[in-house]
Amino acid sequence: MVSQQTIDIVKSTAPVLKKNGQQITTRMYEIMFQNHPEIREQFSMSAQADGSQPARLATAVYSYANQIDNLPALKSMVEKIAHRHVQTHVTPEQYPIVGESLLQAMKDILGEAATEEVMAAWTEAYQVLSEVFINREHDIYSDSQLCEVCQKV
Repeated sequence: MVSQQTIDIVKSTAPVLKKNGQQITTRMYEIMFQNHPEIREQFSMSAQADGSQPARLATAVYSYANQIDNLPALKSMVEKIAHRHVQTHVTPEQYPIVGESLLQAMKDILGEAATEEVMAAWTEAYQVLSEVFINREHDIYSDSQLCEVCQKV
């Protein structure tokens, strides 16, 4: 659970994320691929080149900011993303890499608007969201392993 202060701050950033979201996510991928080139193979480079991946992520980040106080509204988005993460073999250890890259990109693009208070709120909010994904993806991996065992019986 995120604190009420974090909810208020993150929700207040939704308009700027709607406006600058794709710049932020494009920058995030640049940072992430530069600092962690081993992750690159898990991503569609054509979706990077045509901007569709950063656009999808920008929409997801904006949706989270807008609905942080109503996470059930994000269930279908979380399901879709979690299944995609399982397909591309995302691991729990990769979430801090993404978070670090996203937060740095926010600082780079938002400049002075990325105050300490805003960055602390987004750090907390990202941590909570990453736990949601890690837990859901764990369940999906477990379910698929169960299915494989059932098929062998």
